[in-house]
Amino acid sequence: MLGSEHFELLVKDPARFTVKHIEVAGLRSQVFQELEAILRTSPAKGRTGSRNLTILSVVKPLVQFVRKLPAYTLKSKRISSEGQAVIQTLLQIQEPDKLLFFALPQACGLEPIRIEPPEANSDNAKNYTTTARIFREQLVLVLREIHSAYDTLLTECETLLYGAFGLRSDRHQIRLDVQFRAKYLLGNCLEASLNRFVRAAADETVGDRTWLESLVMIVADKPAEVWTDKDVIAFELNLSDLARRFKNLEALQKEVAAGSRSGFEVRRLTLTRPDGSEIHRMIWVDHEQQQRIDPLVETVLAECDDPQLQQALLARLTERVLGEVAQAAPSSEIKQASEKYQQSHLT
Repeated sequence: MLGSEHFELLVKDPARFTVKHIEVAGLRSQVFQELEAILRTSPAKGRTGSRNLTILSVVKPLVQFVRKLPAYTLKSKRISSEGQAVIQTLLQIQEPDKLLFFALPQACGLEPIRIEPPEANSDNAKNYTTTARIFREQLVLVLREIHSAYDTLLTECETLLYGAFGLRSDRHQIRLDVQFRAKYLLGNCLEASLNRFVRAAADETVGDRTWLESLVMIVADKPAEVWTDKDVIAFELNLSDLARRFKNLEALQKEVAAGSRSGFEVRRLTLTRPDGSEIHRMIWVDHEQQQRIDPLVETVLAECDDPQLQQALLARLTERVLGEVAQAAPSSEIKQASEKYQQSHLT
Protein backbone atom coordinates (compact mmCIF):
# COMPACT_ATOMS: atom_id res chain seq x y z
CA MET A 1 0.00 0.00 0.00
CA LEU A 2 1.17 3.53 -0.79
CA GLY A 3 1.20 5.92 2.13
CA SER A 4 1.78 9.65 2.57
CA GLU A 5 5.49 9.03 3.15
CA HIS A 6 5.81 7.49 -0.33
CA PHE A 7 4.13 10.49 -1.98
CA GLU A 8 6.35 12.89 -0.07
CA LEU A 9 9.42 11.03 -1.33
CA LEU A 10 7.93 10.95 -4.84
CA VAL A 11 7.58 14.73 -4.84
CA LYS A 12 11.13 15.25 -3.52
CA ASP A 13 12.89 12.73 -5.79
CA PRO A 14 10.64 11.55 -8.65
CA ALA A 15 13.60 10.04 -10.52
CA ARG A 16 13.71 7.20 -7.99
CA PHE A 17 10.26 6.00 -9.02
CA THR A 18 8.92 4.25 -12.08
CA VAL A 19 5.42 3.09 -12.88
CA LYS A 20 4.83 -0.13 -14.74
CA HIS A 21 1.54 -1.23 -16.20
CA ILE A 22 0.97 -4.97 -16.37
CA GLU A 23 -1.88 -5.98 -18.61
CA VAL A 24 -3.80 -8.92 -17.21
CA ALA A 25 -6.35 -9.98 -19.80
CA GLY A 26 -7.38 -13.01 -21.77
CA LEU A 27 -5.22 -16.03 -20.94
CA ARG A 28 -3.25 -14.04 -18.39
CA SER A 29 -6.44 -13.24 -16.55
CA GLN A 30 -7.28 -16.95 -16.32
CA VAL A 31 -3.75 -17.75 -15.15
CA PHE A 32 -3.90 -15.00 -12.55
CA GLN A 33 -7.12 -16.44 -11.12
CA GLU A 34 -5.63 -19.93 -11.00
CA LEU A 35 -2.47 -18.68 -9.26
CA GLU A 36 -4.58 -16.83 -6.74
CA ALA A 37 -6.33 -20.13 -5.99
CA ILE A 38 -2.95 -21.76 -5.29
CA LEU A 39 -2.48 -19.43 -2.32
CA ARG A 40 -5.53 -20.98 -0.70
CA THR A 41 -4.50 -24.61 -1.26
CA SER A 42 -0.71 -24.86 -1.43
CA PRO A 43 2.16 -24.53 1.08
CA ALA A 44 2.82 -21.05 -0.37
CA LYS A 45 -0.15 -19.72 1.54
CA GLY A 46 -0.80 -16.01 1.89
CA ARG A 47 -3.53 -13.60 2.88
CA THR A 48 -6.10 -13.45 0.15
CA GLY A 49 -8.91 -11.62 1.86
CA SER A 50 -8.87 -8.64 -0.49
CA ARG A 51 -11.18 -8.76 -3.48
CA ASN A 52 -8.90 -6.60 -5.64
CA LEU A 53 -5.77 -8.71 -5.68
CA THR A 54 -2.67 -7.38 -7.37
CA ILE A 55 0.20 -9.16 -9.09
CA LEU A 56 2.40 -8.44 -6.08
CA SER A 57 -0.14 -9.98 -3.69
CA VAL A 58 0.29 -13.27 -5.59
CA VAL A 59 4.05 -13.06 -6.10
CA LYS A 60 4.97 -12.10 -2.52
CA PRO A 61 3.71 -15.30 -0.79
CA LEU A 62 5.48 -17.45 -3.41
CA VAL A 63 8.78 -15.65 -2.84
CA GLN A 64 8.38 -15.82 0.95
CA PHE A 65 7.67 -19.52 0.67
CA VAL A 66 10.92 -20.32 -1.11
CA ARG A 67 13.01 -18.08 1.15
CA LYS A 68 11.88 -20.04 4.21
CA LEU A 69 12.95 -23.39 2.79
CA PRO A 70 15.81 -25.32 4.46
CA ALA A 71 19.23 -24.90 2.86
CA TYR A 72 19.11 -28.60 1.94
CA THR A 73 16.04 -28.08 -0.25
CA LEU A 74 17.51 -25.02 -1.96
CA LYS A 75 20.71 -26.89 -2.92
CA SER A 76 19.51 -30.45 -3.45
CA LYS A 77 19.63 -32.11 -6.85
CA ARG A 78 17.54 -34.98 -5.53
CA ILE A 79 14.30 -33.22 -6.39
CA SER A 80 12.94 -32.98 -9.94
CA SER A 81 14.42 -30.64 -12.53
CA GLU A 82 11.13 -28.71 -12.50
CA GLY A 83 11.40 -28.28 -8.73
CA GLN A 84 14.97 -27.03 -8.99
CA ALA A 85 13.97 -24.62 -11.78
CA VAL A 86 11.03 -23.21 -9.79
CA ILE A 87 13.25 -22.63 -6.74
CA GLN A 88 15.86 -20.76 -8.76
CA THR A 89 13.16 -18.78 -10.56
CA LEU A 90 11.55 -17.62 -7.33
CA LEU A 91 14.96 -16.70 -5.89
CA GLN A 92 16.29 -14.82 -8.92
CA ILE A 93 13.46 -13.22 -10.92
CA GLN A 94 12.47 -9.81 -9.57
CA GLU A 95 9.94 -8.56 -12.13
CA PRO A 96 6.46 -9.82 -11.03
CA ASP A 97 5.00 -10.11 -14.52
CA LYS A 98 8.10 -11.85 -15.88
CA LEU A 99 7.96 -14.25 -12.94
CA LEU A 100 4.28 -15.19 -13.24
CA PHE A 101 3.80 -15.27 -16.99
CA PHE A 102 7.22 -16.26 -18.36
CA ALA A 103 9.71 -17.72 -15.88
CA LEU A 104 7.36 -19.89 -13.77
CA PRO A 105 5.56 -21.50 -16.73
CA GLN A 106 8.91 -22.28 -18.38
CA ALA A 107 10.24 -23.72 -15.10
CA CYS A 108 7.23 -26.04 -15.08
CA GLY A 109 7.95 -27.16 -18.64
CA LEU A 110 5.21 -25.04 -20.26
CA GLU A 111 5.10 -22.23 -22.80
CA PRO A 112 5.15 -18.60 -21.59
CA ILE A 113 1.76 -16.98 -20.97
CA ARG A 114 1.66 -14.19 -23.54
CA ILE A 115 -0.82 -11.37 -24.04
CA GLU A 116 -3.56 -12.64 -26.31
CA PRO A 117 -5.80 -10.41 -28.41
CA PRO A 118 -9.39 -10.21 -27.18
CA GLU A 119 -11.53 -12.85 -28.86
CA ALA A 120 -15.22 -13.50 -28.60
CA ASN A 121 -14.83 -17.07 -29.79
CA SER A 122 -15.97 -19.50 -27.07
CA ASP A 123 -13.36 -22.04 -28.19
CA ASN A 124 -10.61 -19.58 -27.30
CA ALA A 125 -12.16 -19.09 -23.88
CA LYS A 126 -12.14 -22.84 -23.32
CA ASN A 127 -8.51 -23.05 -24.41
CA TYR A 128 -7.59 -20.28 -21.99
CA THR A 129 -9.27 -22.12 -19.14
CA THR A 130 -7.57 -25.41 -20.02
CA THR A 131 -4.11 -23.84 -20.32
CA ALA A 132 -4.50 -21.95 -17.06
CA ARG A 133 -5.69 -25.07 -15.24
CA ILE A 134 -2.75 -27.15 -16.53
CA PHE A 135 -0.31 -24.47 -15.37
CA ARG A 136 -1.92 -24.35 -11.95
CA GLU A 137 -1.92 -28.13 -11.53
CA GLN A 138 1.71 -28.42 -12.60
CA LEU A 139 2.83 -25.60 -10.32
CA VAL A 140 0.94 -27.05 -7.36
CA LEU A 141 2.64 -30.43 -7.87
CA VAL A 142 6.05 -28.80 -8.01
CA LEU A 143 5.41 -26.63 -4.93
CA ARG A 144 4.27 -29.67 -2.96
CA GLU A 145 7.40 -31.58 -3.95
CA ILE A 146 9.58 -28.65 -2.88
CA HIS A 147 7.69 -28.26 0.38
CA SER A 148 7.99 -31.96 1.26
CA ALA A 149 11.65 -32.44 0.17
CA TYR A 150 13.03 -32.05 3.70
CA ASP A 151 10.35 -34.29 5.21
CA THR A 152 11.15 -36.88 2.54
CA LEU A 153 14.80 -36.73 3.57
CA LEU A 154 13.91 -37.35 7.22
CA THR A 155 11.69 -40.28 6.22
CA GLU A 156 14.59 -41.81 4.28
CA CYS A 157 16.86 -41.40 7.30
CA GLU A 158 14.25 -43.04 9.52
CA THR A 159 14.06 -45.98 7.12
CA LEU A 160 17.84 -46.34 7.22
CA LEU A 161 17.78 -46.27 11.04
CA TYR A 162 15.13 -48.98 11.04
CA GLY A 163 17.26 -51.22 8.86
CA ALA A 164 20.61 -50.46 10.52
CA PHE A 165 19.36 -51.48 13.95
CA GLY A 166 17.70 -54.65 12.68
CA LEU A 167 14.24 -53.74 13.95
CA ARG A 168 11.39 -56.13 13.26
CA SER A 169 8.44 -54.40 14.93
CA ASP A 170 6.05 -51.93 13.32
CA ARG A 171 7.93 -49.06 11.69
CA HIS A 172 5.91 -46.55 13.70
CA GLN A 173 7.45 -48.02 16.88
CA ILE A 174 11.02 -47.23 15.86
CA ARG A 175 11.44 -44.58 18.56
CA LEU A 176 10.19 -46.83 21.34
CA ASP A 177 12.40 -49.71 20.20
CA VAL A 178 15.61 -47.69 19.88
CA GLN A 179 14.81 -45.76 23.06
CA PHE A 180 14.32 -48.98 25.04
CA ARG A 181 17.63 -50.41 23.84
CA ALA A 182 19.54 -47.16 24.38
CA LYS A 183 18.51 -46.90 28.04
CA TYR A 184 20.46 -50.05 28.87
CA LEU A 185 23.63 -48.45 27.51
CA LEU A 186 23.34 -45.17 29.41
CA GLY A 187 26.39 -44.67 31.60
CA ASN A 188 28.25 -47.57 29.98
CA CYS A 189 29.48 -45.82 26.85
CA LEU A 190 32.63 -43.69 26.88
CA GLU A 191 33.18 -43.18 23.14
CA ALA A 192 32.02 -39.61 22.41
CA SER A 193 29.86 -39.97 19.29
CA LEU A 194 28.23 -43.23 20.43
CA ASN A 195 27.59 -41.75 23.87
CA ARG A 196 25.88 -38.72 22.31
CA PHE A 197 23.74 -41.00 20.15
CA VAL A 198 22.74 -43.17 23.12
CA ARG A 199 21.78 -40.14 25.23
CA ALA A 200 19.75 -38.61 22.40
CA ALA A 201 18.05 -41.92 21.59
CA ALA A 202 17.00 -42.40 25.22
CA ASP A 203 15.60 -38.86 25.53
CA GLU A 204 11.88 -38.83 26.31
CA THR A 205 11.45 -35.06 26.65
CA VAL A 206 11.30 -34.05 22.97
CA GLY A 207 8.81 -34.62 20.17
CA ASP A 208 9.21 -37.36 17.57
CA ARG A 209 10.48 -35.04 14.83
CA THR A 210 13.03 -33.35 17.11
CA TRP A 211 14.13 -36.78 18.37
CA LEU A 212 14.74 -38.02 14.83
CA GLU A 213 16.52 -34.82 13.79
CA SER A 214 18.80 -35.13 16.83
CA LEU A 215 19.85 -38.68 15.93
CA VAL A 216 20.38 -37.75 12.30
CA MET A 217 22.51 -34.76 13.27
CA ILE A 218 24.69 -36.87 15.59
CA VAL A 219 25.26 -39.56 12.97
CA ALA A 220 26.17 -37.04 10.23
CA ASP A 221 27.76 -34.51 12.61
CA LYS A 222 25.72 -31.86 10.83
CA PRO A 223 22.03 -30.75 11.02
CA ALA A 224 20.00 -32.29 8.21
CA GLU A 225 18.60 -28.87 7.26
CA VAL A 226 21.99 -27.80 5.91
CA TRP A 227 23.00 -31.09 4.29
CA THR A 228 24.23 -31.37 0.74
CA ASP A 229 23.49 -34.43 -1.39
CA LYS A 230 26.93 -35.78 -0.46
CA ASP A 231 25.96 -35.67 3.21
CA VAL A 232 23.08 -38.06 2.49
CA ILE A 233 25.59 -40.67 1.32
CA ALA A 234 27.92 -39.95 4.24
CA PHE A 235 25.01 -40.40 6.67
CA GLU A 236 24.34 -43.92 5.43
CA LEU A 237 28.00 -44.89 5.80
CA ASN A 238 28.33 -43.33 9.26
CA LEU A 239 25.09 -44.93 10.40
CA SER A 240 26.30 -48.39 9.43
CA ASP A 241 29.44 -47.94 11.53
CA LEU A 242 27.62 -46.43 14.51
CA ALA A 243 24.89 -49.09 14.50
CA ARG A 244 27.55 -51.81 14.46
CA ARG A 245 29.28 -50.30 17.49
CA PHE A 246 25.92 -49.83 19.22
CA LYS A 247 25.00 -53.49 18.73
CA ASN A 248 28.45 -54.67 19.79
CA LEU A 249 28.24 -52.68 23.03
CA GLU A 250 24.68 -53.91 23.50
CA ALA A 251 25.79 -57.54 23.19
CA LEU A 252 28.66 -56.88 25.56
CA GLN A 253 26.37 -55.42 28.22
CA LYS A 254 23.95 -58.34 27.90
CA GLU A 255 26.79 -60.82 28.35
CA VAL A 256 28.07 -58.97 31.40
CA ALA A 257 24.58 -58.78 32.90
CA ALA A 258 23.99 -62.48 32.26
CA GLY A 259 27.37 -63.46 33.79
CA SER A 260 27.19 -61.19 36.85
CA ARG A 261 30.74 -62.30 37.77
CA SER A 262 33.21 -60.20 39.71
CA GLY A 263 36.92 -60.24 39.01
CA PHE A 264 36.44 -60.53 35.25
CA GLU A 265 36.56 -58.08 32.35
CA VAL A 266 34.86 -58.87 29.08
CA ARG A 267 35.66 -57.83 25.51
CA ARG A 268 33.77 -58.44 22.28
CA LEU A 269 35.99 -59.19 19.29
CA THR A 270 34.82 -59.24 15.69
CA LEU A 271 36.93 -60.65 12.87
CA THR A 272 35.86 -59.91 9.29
CA ARG A 273 37.51 -62.08 6.66
CA PRO A 274 38.26 -61.00 3.06
CA ASP A 275 35.27 -63.06 1.85
CA GLY A 276 32.93 -61.06 4.11
CA SER A 277 32.34 -63.80 6.70
CA GLU A 278 32.63 -62.75 10.33
CA ILE A 279 33.45 -64.33 13.67
CA HIS A 280 32.17 -62.77 16.90
CA ARG A 281 33.60 -63.77 20.26
CA MET A 282 33.10 -62.67 23.85
CA ILE A 283 36.49 -62.83 25.60
CA TRP A 284 36.56 -63.03 29.40
CA VAL A 285 39.80 -62.08 31.14
CA ASP A 286 40.24 -62.30 34.90
CA HIS A 287 42.49 -59.90 36.77
CA GLU A 288 45.17 -62.52 37.46
CA GLN A 289 45.49 -63.26 33.74
CA GLN A 290 45.68 -59.57 33.00
CA GLN A 291 48.75 -59.20 35.23
CA ARG A 292 50.47 -62.09 33.45
CA ILE A 293 49.59 -60.84 29.95
CA ASP A 294 50.67 -57.19 30.30
CA PRO A 295 54.46 -57.89 30.47
CA LEU A 296 54.16 -60.23 27.47
CA VAL A 297 52.35 -57.53 25.50
CA GLU A 298 55.04 -54.99 26.34
CA THR A 299 57.77 -57.39 25.19
CA VAL A 300 56.05 -58.06 21.84
CA LEU A 301 55.42 -54.36 21.22
CA ALA A 302 59.03 -53.55 22.02
CA GLU A 303 60.24 -56.00 19.41
CA CYS A 304 57.70 -54.78 16.84
CA ASP A 305 58.13 -51.01 17.16
CA ASP A 306 56.70 -50.27 13.70
CA PRO A 307 52.97 -49.34 14.07
CA GLN A 308 52.13 -51.02 10.76
CA LEU A 309 53.88 -54.19 11.84
CA GLN A 310 52.03 -54.10 15.16
CA GLN A 311 48.69 -53.88 13.35
CA ALA A 312 49.65 -56.73 11.01
CA LEU A 313 50.65 -58.83 14.01
CA LEU A 314 47.35 -58.07 15.73
CA ALA A 315 45.35 -59.01 12.61
CA ARG A 316 47.27 -62.24 12.10
CA LEU A 317 47.12 -63.25 15.75
CA THR A 318 43.40 -62.53 15.95
CA GLU A 319 42.75 -64.51 12.79
CA ARG A 320 44.81 -67.46 14.00
CA VAL A 321 43.25 -67.63 17.46
CA LEU A 322 39.63 -66.93 16.54
CA GLY A 323 39.83 -68.92 13.31
CA GLU A 324 41.25 -72.01 15.00
CA VAL A 325 38.67 -71.80 17.78
CA ALA A 326 35.88 -71.58 15.23
CA GLN A 327 37.17 -74.64 13.34
CA ALA A 328 37.84 -76.66 16.47
CA ALA A 329 34.33 -76.58 17.93
CA PRO A 330 30.82 -75.42 17.10
CA SER A 331 29.48 -72.37 18.87
CA SER A 332 27.55 -74.41 21.49
CA GLU A 333 30.72 -76.24 22.50
CA ILE A 334 32.65 -72.98 22.70
CA LYS A 335 30.03 -71.55 25.00
CA GLN A 336 30.11 -74.62 27.24
CA ALA A 337 33.90 -74.53 27.39
CA SER A 338 33.83 -70.86 28.28
CA GLU A 339 31.32 -71.43 31.07
CA LYS A 340 33.40 -74.31 32.48
CA TYR A 341 36.50 -72.15 32.41
CA GLN A 342 34.75 -69.28 34.21
CA GLN A 343 33.27 -71.63 36.84
CA SER A 344 36.68 -73.20 37.52
CA HIS A 345 38.17 -69.80 38.21
CA LEU A 346 35.33 -68.73 40.44
CA THR A 347 35.46 -71.81 42.72
